[in-house]
Amino acid sequence: MTATRQWCKALALVSSALAISQHAAAEPIGDAVRHALTTNPSIRASQSEMRASAYELMELRGEYLPTVRVFGEAGYQRIDDLENLSPDENDDTIDTQQIGASARLVLFDGFRRANLVYANAARVDGSIFRLLDASETMALNATETYIDVVRHQTLVGVARRNIARHREIGAQVRDLVQGGRLPFSDELTIDDRITSAQLALQDVERALRDATVRYERIVGRRPSAPMSLQRASVPGSEQALKQTAVRNSYRVKFAQSQVNQSRHNQEVELSDRLPQVALRAGISRDLNRSGGPGQRTDRSVGLGFEWKLYQGGRKAQKNALAERTGKALSEREVAVRDVHEMAGRAWNNYVSGLERQATLTRQLAIDRTIVDVYGEEFLAAKRSLLDLLEVERARFSTEFQKVSADASVAFSSYRVLAAQSTLAQHFGVKPSDMALEPNFEDRALVSPSRVFNTTIEPLQ
Repeated sequence: MTATRQWCKALALVSSALAISQHAAAEPIGDAVRHALTTNPSIRASQSEMRASAYELMELRGEYLPTVRVFGEAGYQRIDDLENLSPDENDDTIDTQQIGASARLVLFDGFRRANLVYANAARVDGSIFRLLDASETMALNATETYIDVVRHQTLVGVARRNIARHREIGAQVRDLVQGGRLPFSDELTIDDRITSAQLALQDVERALRDATVRYERIVGRRPSAPMSLQRASVPGSEQALKQTAVRNSYRVKFAQSQVNQSRHNQEVELSDRLPQVALRAGISRDLNRSGGPGQRTDRSVGLGFEWKLYQGGRKAQKNALAERTGKALSEREVAVRDVHEMAGRAWNNYVSGLERQATLTRQLAIDRTIVDVYGEEFLAAKRSLLDLLEVERARFSTEFQKVSADASVAFSSYRVLAAQSTLAQHFGVKPSDMALEPNFEDRALVSPSRVFNTTIEPLQ
């Protein structure tokens, strides 16, 4: 056995030892996705936006409570009023003061407050669905970058084995050149192929470093080895996938929340066509007011009534509001079609990937057999070195494609889950772990005050 062969075997043993020693630091794909969903700043930004919407809904509690106002002033007053003031008091500068309080409680406002709560509750639900949709996208991104790292790690192994194989052939060629059975040009040829194999390894290693950098940005930490490639279960048919995708889609649910919000906002705008009734009460204490000396206390309580019977432009306002709702309905239909298409594409990629994977598996088995046969025929002087190197090149290319096909099938299976809005949950992250329960509008429609009792836990 030549020194080169001994070096190749030693390299293989070292690689195996490293893989065994790193087993304890393995990072399953689920751990990577969960870490990304809990630490990525873009998700936390969406969570803050959702919570801000919920707090803004809580602000509307004040619409159902009395408004209390305290007022007062102090200064000087000069009044010229001969009919009501005596000559001694008239046109004289005196100091004056006033302090008081007033309260107002709206009893009826044309259902403005209720629809305002409904609209904002729908807005909160929309922010929840938008966050959950973002979490699905983040889970898919984390899955993609994980699989990409695994793919490049595997390709590095393939490239290293390719170098080792070419060095093994190089050792055989040098023995045959020294024995006079091959020309020296064959030794130069194998050296050229070894250099090309080394360049291919350098390209793959650079791509692996790039994939690792992207992984660290999305997941929030560097990958730990070994990482494994797994495939998720998918529905049995394309039609089942599309139906589930549309039914579960957070994107469609967000679009529906926009429709509901538009309808409630329409009722808010139209509320001024009904009477407004409020209970008012107040008390004030005056000193030297109205030009005369002395104190006076005023107390009042009663109902205030206002009804705007006519205002120009109401028909145009109603038509504009109807068009806004029509726009939201059309955008919901766009979302349905987008999800339908996304599910169809995910299914096509998955099925096509399976077919390509099966074809490459068969082709790789054939290429390996051809390489073995050509290797024996080369040693028996029945095949030239170029013949052997060409089949080695074909085997390497097929194995390279097979690794990418395996990764593509795995990613396509997770993409199918993302199309159904179930990817995060597949990795153990429930919607309640990411967002508030999206039932604010339903609760508000039962009773607007119900949504004001929501507890919003602080972000950890």
